[in-house]
Amino acid sequence: MSAKSAKRRSPRPAPEPLTAEAPLNETTARLAVVAAPVEPPSPRVKADLLARIRASAPAPVQPGWRFESAREESGWRGGAFPGVRFKTLSVDEARDVVAVMIEIAPGARFPDHLHDAGPDEGVVISGDVVNGGRLMHAGDYYYAAEGTAHVNTVSPHGCTALVTLTARAWKKWREAMAAR
Repeated sequence: MSAKSAKRRSPRPAPEPLTAEAPLNETTARLAVVAAPVEPPSPRVKADLLARIRASAPAPVQPGWRFESAREESGWRGGAFPGVRFKTLSVDEARDVVAVMIEIAPGARFPDHLHDAGPDEGVVISGDVVNGGRLMHAGDYYYAAEGTAHVNTVSPHGCTALVTLTARAWKKWREAMAAR
């Protein structure tokens, strides 16, 4: 098409909006007659969609189960050490194990301490932390044997970690935090 013929062409008018009250123009009416009928979704598509809807709705908690989230504010304890807070997930004195989430604010320092009541181990959930002389990132794991010490533990950009330790060690920490 030449530039000359393109200039002579008039733009196509905008389609009229369809409303329930407005009569159909001839083109729309003809298209409606020849259009393929709308098929309902296949049983598989329907089942997948319903499964996604059910999965997004919280299910009732079954007996023996408990759920916690680092994103929920309830359960976090802090104040004893600036920029550090804890969320106790479980305490099993019979097995001598405690699971706790620890959050360290950007630039905050975790208090130095000796593992004199058993080992601890953990996984960084988010952020980063210098721990045991190594910069750890989300997904990194550590194990600190009994008799080792955590010193110079700092989070450059903030972090959340899941830590397990002995119930004996956790009891000592709780007492130390209460004394501050």
